[in-house]
Amino acid sequence: MELEQFKTMVARLEAESMAAPAAYKAKVAGLAVLGFGILALMLGALGFGLELLAGFAVVVVLTGGKALYLLFTLGKLLFLLAVPMWFLVQHAVKALFVRLPAPQGVPVVRAQAPALFDAIDGMRRRFKGPRVHQVLVVDEVNAAVVQRPVFGLVGWPRNYLLLGLPLLESMAPDEALAVVAHEYGHLAGSHGRFGAWIYRLRHTWGTVQAFAEQLQGWLGWLLRPLVRWYAPYFNAYTFVLARANEYEADAASVELVGADAAARALKRVNLVEPHYQTFVGKTLERMRDEARPPPDLAQRWADHALLPAPAEDAQKWLAEALDREGQVADTHPVLRKRLAAMPGQQGAELEALPPPRVGPSAAEAWLGEHLAVLRRGLQTAWAERLAASWSERHESIQQDRRRLAELRAAAAAAEAAATTGAAATLELDDRFEMLRLQTSLEIEVDQRDAWAAFNAEQPDHAGGLFFEGAERLYHDDAAGLALLERAVALDAELTKPACERAHAYLSKHKDAAAEAYAERWRARDELESRRLAELRTIDLKHPLAAPAPELVEAVRTLLTPAALVDVDAVYLARRELPSDPSMKTYVLAVTLDLCDRTQAKQQAVVDRLAAITWPVHLIVCTLEGDYAQLREPLQALPGARLRWLPGAR
Repeated sequence: MELEQFKTMVARLEAESMAAPAAYKAKVAGLAVLGFGILALMLGALGFGLELLAGFAVVVVLTGGKALYLLFTLGKLLFLLAVPMWFLVQHAVKALFVRLPAPQGVPVVRAQAPALFDAIDGMRRRFKGPRVHQVLVVDEVNAAVVQRPVFGLVGWPRNYLLLGLPLLESMAPDEALAVVAHEYGHLAGSHGRFGAWIYRLRHTWGTVQAFAEQLQGWLGWLLRPLVRWYAPYFNAYTFVLARANEYEADAASVELVGADAAARALKRVNLVEPHYQTFVGKTLERMRDEARPPPDLAQRWADHALLPAPAEDAQKWLAEALDREGQVADTHPVLRKRLAAMPGQQGAELEALPPPRVGPSAAEAWLGEHLAVLRRGLQTAWAERLAASWSERHESIQQDRRRLAELRAAAAAAEAAATTGAAATLELDDRFEMLRLQTSLEIEVDQRDAWAAFNAEQPDHAGGLFFEGAERLYHDDAAGLALLERAVALDAELTKPACERAHAYLSKHKDAAAEAYAERWRARDELESRRLAELRTIDLKHPLAAPAPELVEAVRTLLTPAALVDVDAVYLARRELPSDPSMKTYVLAVTLDLCDRTQAKQQAVVDRLAAITWPVHLIVCTLEGDYAQLREPLQALPGARLRWLPGAR
């Protein structure tokens, strides 16, 4: 199901649910029953091979081995039946006992954090909910409850509680408990058993989809389309109930810790996320000057979280969060509606910042002495995970700095020469590169005037217009939008980065036009994906055109006698891609002498020619096998055959 189809269906179903809630629930229940039928079919198909195998074993025993005699007398017929049956049994066993990946994190047990498990036990008794089998600490601003079966589609479900350490470092214990209670409330169903049942089914079908993708052979061919058809419809029909279940989960947190703490928790989560991202962003800026990532990220965040974010930033983040719509598949209602559903959260109270945290954080209160161990482990893993990319980026920045210094020295020399009357100026490409590097390396400097001066001299330079437009939007200057549009008109390859910057700017200002840029980005991304697929292969249906004479000459100079060993003739033609006719891509096709047309010889020639650095994108092939049909159109194309090549026969 396409994204727009899903959005349209959800909007229709929301209206249907509001008009007749009971009838809608009955329809969803019927759809769930259909899902159980599909699950039964899957399990039945998977078990069919095992049943046949067991049945044959019983027959062998009961007949005293006579069935084995039948096995040999049926001969070839039985063999033809046995081969597919063996594959069915093999795939059934694998599928029934495949282990789907469990959530990842650092396990915490009761002996390490008794206060945390006491809080979990109290919550479970209050809600009369299922057991939490494992608690995992992760380095994310998040908390979640994940349910996974032990094996594939069989086995008892295991419940995992994921706790983000950066979040626990920022919240009071009652606020963190409110967040955990919300997640646990989805499973417990303390305010709506049907909604909780649907919530679990939605996650079950996520598991079923992952399971179906792992099925092999004709069994997968049979069952995957059925699952792919049903799952999106089930997701759309249950979306409305899943959104209502979010309010029920919020009510569970209110019941456990009170409306004040639950409201503070909701606001705090939406403030901690941008606060933490800002902190990490500033940490990543250190790669400009430091060759390795800092080894103490978690401890530094713990110290940083003691201080609230600047009031101006916090108020802006909360204002953005209150009315921010999630992605189309996100069942969470907007924050304003969730807060308004809680007692006492009306009027100005909705937009009031939560008070600064007083006392120990949830991390300190729940994890105790084990907190230091968790911090060390997570921050060490983070540093190791980033070490290679950090070092590579650091070296790249140093190279850019050295290049910028060279360009500035050249610019200064040109300026000094100009004062003496000499006609010395920096080349256009060098001037552009110098401005680009300044913009990238010196983000604290406003480069708008520099780019404006460059574009005044070069009004049709797509790159210059793009960077000026991006720089203006970065400084909250709406004039950047028109500049980005001019850049895209000159160079369509700038469409996606231009749309990204325009969308970010308009979203920040809550402008509805942001969605149009998102749609343009998606359309361009789809075109580029199709184009990339066409670029990578030679489609015999694509039209061919004669190459330009100057390209023919450039290619001819690269075809040395050593490159043309065993080659009889060479053809060069431009390929016209349906997705983007303006794309410059070519095919270099060669024929070999009759006695040299072995598979190994053809591959050796292709490898040798492909190793040459060509001035354009091209694919090398021999006019044999799959590409033999290209021989006739290439021979008929004027100018395609390259004549007088040194070494060619």
